[in-house]
Amino acid sequence: MKKIAVVCALLCTGVFGVFAGGAGEGASAAPAFPADKPITLICPWAPGGGSDIGARMVVPYMEKKLGTTINVTNPTGASGWVGWERMLAAPADGYTFAMINLPTIYPGYLDPALGRTKTIGDFQMLANHVTDSCVIAIRADETRFTDLKSFIAYAKTNPVTMATTGVGTDDHILLVLFNAAVGTGITMVPGNGFKDSYAALLGKHVDAAAANVGEVLIPEKNNELKTIVVFSQDTSRLMPHVPVWNKLGIGENIVISSQRAFACKKGTPPEVVKILAEALQDAITNQEQIAKMAEMGLDVDYIGPEDFEKHAGAEAERIKGMGGAMGWQK
Repeated sequence: MKKIAVVCALLCTGVFGVFAGGAGEGASAAPAFPADKPITLICPWAPGGGSDIGARMVVPYMEKKLGTTINVTNPTGASGWVGWERMLAAPADGYTFAMINLPTIYPGYLDPALGRTKTIGDFQMLANHVTDSCVIAIRADETRFTDLKSFIAYAKTNPVTMATTGVGTDDHILLVLFNAAVGTGITMVPGNGFKDSYAALLGKHVDAAAANVGEVLIPEKNNELKTIVVFSQDTSRLMPHVPVWNKLGIGENIVISSQRAFACKKGTPPEVVKILAEALQDAITNQEQIAKMAEMGLDVDYIGPEDFEKHAGAEAERIKGMGGAMGWQK
């Protein structure tokens, strides 16, 4: 009996152990993710802005799901590309991912003058978080024009300036589309975010501002700004009183927004992509998070990785076709 027991012990700890170890080595070629290792989320915009606030809003819910710490960093510059290039330079292991902004990301590589080789194809989409429709806003006390119709009429016979959040941003693209649609020659005054646009408009340094619903909602409630048009697909849930461009029949249809999404580096293992995507889905669809975002005037619009990957590719082609209007030189 003792011999049998010894043999059983040897088999269990030896031979069986060899097979178990061999199988384990083959099955665990990649360590568990995230295995309590901290993750870095790159938000390539200044702390305190709409993108940064939105990024930090999802972090606690992701941390709970993943069981690890997520550190948000803010490397700014080059309309987001300083941060995005930092993410693309990191290993494709899921421990570094980033907030990306559509359509702002496109001009950074579609403009040949910038000489950038990285494209949207180098990003693995994880989820869309917010779709913040573009608008045009004026001062609440403006008397030269008080609505969209009078604004267009004024712009056709007078020099007009419009603040944007920067070259190549959704605001810049909106202004190009708007000028083409109504035959105006409104001049862009780029800044480094809506804070610059807001200050320029209130200080009467510009005539109007291209912005987003989430940026103008509170200033409008405070009777500082007046939103004269929104470029959404349908009536804005957050600003139902504002006319929708496509329903006015003034010019060619325009639907444009700032989409704030999340992506990691292409080549990240599929199982890691799945874990990150599921954590983001839980965070973005969390009702508490949605309510907090609504309080800030931001409309949560969850889109999963496969659908958002297709959407991002289609948007890239649309923006690519605007090269001439954007002034990109080959």
